[in-house]
Amino acid sequence: MKNKKVVLLIVLLIAILIIASFAYNNLSKGNQPDLNQLKQSNEQVENSTLPEFTLIDMDGNEVSSLDLLGKPTIINFWATWCGYCMKEMPDFQTAYETYGDKINFIMIDSVDGIKETEEKGRAYIDEKGYTFPVYFDTQREGVINCGVTGFPNTFFVSASGKVLLIWPSYISGERLMEMAASMIEE
Repeated sequence: MKNKKVVLLIVLLIAILIIASFAYNNLSKGNQPDLNQLKQSNEQVENSTLPEFTLIDMDGNEVSSLDLLGKPTIINFWATWCGYCMKEMPDFQTAYETYGDKINFIMIDSVDGIKETEEKGRAYIDEKGYTFPVYFDTQREGVINCGVTGFPNTFFVSASGKVLLIWPSYISGERLMEMAASMIEE
């Protein structure tokens, strides 16, 4: 009876290791979602219009999300406590430097007032020297109205406000540049 328990525990441990290995491989940094699969999972979002919500700009002024449109727009929801958000920030800076004259970049710090504060967001942006436009979602209107459930979360929006695609996780610099270039071509 004791040997059966040991064998069962070993089999269970092997199964856990296989599952953990599979999860690690699928969640590792180099593994980006397939764009076609992502588009299929976003079918309910395609052709929807970006909802209106109020943000606070770096000068403390209220701004409507809809006032920030007018050309293709990339909206990124982030927070300083999010490791993947911080990892992709340099890539957003590069994309902004490359395409900022053709694409609006709206980098939204998702402020909850406890874990994430406007002060933390400002300090991080200043420390890193990022120059892309930063806004603060102090009332969490953007998070709620856009249905953001995790960070980072990136929306690709047409000039008219049509949501083209939602990228619900870390996006590699290569994929971000590919998506930005495709938005200009449309």
